[in-house]
Amino acid sequence: MNANIPSGGRLVVVRDGVELPEEQARALWRAFSEHMDRNERDLDGFARAHGFVSVRPEHRRGRAVLVVTTSQSIPPPAARAKPVVRAASRSTRPAPAAKGRSGGRR
Repeated sequence: MNANIPSGGRLVVVRDGVELPEEQARALWRAFSEHMDRNERDLDGFARAHGFVSVRPEHRRGRAVLVVTTSQSIPPPAARAKPVVRAASRSTRPAPAAKGRSGGRR
């Protein structure tokens, strides 16, 4: 067992908003610690290797929490999508017919 892992419920894994049982949490923390020892700062690599969308460690109320997301609820933003030009959509409508006066100056 890795000496860096505290004992007694101080390690928590929250997967998609649900806290895992302690035994599963400790096993995932162990795998996470081993991965990080071999691959410094490679959170994305650990997530991909375990089928997660993302993983990030946090500290909450004296406990180490590994926050794991397994699905994306919101699609990622498009890479620098072109802004929508509203004027173009209006140009497809026919202009209203002028009533009364014939385009002269006031």
